[in-house]
Amino acid sequence: MRRPVFVVLMAAMATIPVGCSSATTPPSTQPSAAPTPTLSPSSRPGAGSRTIAGPSEDMRWGPVQVTITVTGKQLTDVQATAPTERSRSAFINQQAVPLLRQEALQAQSATINEISGATMASDAYAASLQAALQQAGI
Repeated sequence: MRRPVFVVLMAAMATIPVGCSSATTPPSTQPSAAPTPTLSPSSRPGAGSRTIAGPSEDMRWGPVQVTITVTGKQLTDVQATAPTERSRSAFINQQAVPLLRQEALQAQSATINEISGATMASDAYAASLQAALQQAGI
């Protein structure tokens, strides 16, 4: 069961007016979405490490895709791409994605808490994470 994690995200979001751009956030290009999770050997050192990309999960503000690193049956790293084209999306995702990463590494599963103020990104992150974990056999 997911429980919302209440963060000071909502109060901080009010400081950026809609339509304004963030001077510190360059626009990024999102890679094209893979229709299914892909499995590839990891470039990181360590026996048995694998890197697995979950599917790109579409949400209202753009796609979210999670890539996990697994050593044996343990989740050792989680990276994600999330929309940053809109200043508001960039602001939200710059705060939410690290918290979601922390949740996933602590839980060692996709049963993670949603981030208040980033519910759609949280749901898309969890869905991509779940697919990658299933592909890894965790």
